[in-house]
Amino acid sequence: MEYSAGLTSKLFWLQESRKTAGYILEGFSKTDIRKIAWEENIYQVKAEYRAYEVLNGTYRRVSALPEAVLQEFITCDVETAKILNLIAVLMDSRLFFEFLHEVYDEKIRLGEKEITDRDLNVFFADKVMQSDVVAGWTDTAVRKLKQCFTRMMFEAGLLESSAKPRTIKPIHIDYRTEELLTVNGLGEYLKAVKGV
Repeated sequence: MEYSAGLTSKLFWLQESRKTAGYILEGFSKTDIRKIAWEENIYQVKAEYRAYEVLNGTYRRVSALPEAVLQEFITCDVETAKILNLIAVLMDSRLFFEFLHEVYDEKIRLGEKEITDRDLNVFFADKVMQSDVVAGWTDTAVRKLKQCFTRMMFEAGLLESSAKPRTIKPIHIDYRTEELLTVNGLGEYLKAVKGV
């Protein structure tokens, strides 16, 4: 998967993702859901283009999840749903996955309590060296991505706040969910989220 700055235009969209997942499991196509999205305003947005933007973002994410995980996603408690949604986001964003894998995971293992500006800056400086795509991004795009990463981590329950200090919040994932993710080939994403 290529690096992309596309995450800056998307939100965490937890409830919206669960709605989209429900329609997918009921057998609706993306075209069907698109029709319903605006007619019934299932995403509670004020503009038609926004309904389609939410649909495109959530559909792309949740349709990548295995069916058994999707089933769990629409029926589980909110804390578990946040983790499953985060995993769907990570499957759609290589850069965000690498940030959790390389920075957040390391912090947890070292027992450090905070994601600092320096952590974000060093990560992006490394990616600029590794990738011509990232090197071509504007400072504004990189700043927005940093904000997006910390906001999504906060919304998923990995941080106490998206503003400084960004204190790491230990998460609990029950063994059934861990097993489900592992059996369905999502073990790497589980490790990135748990910080193992």
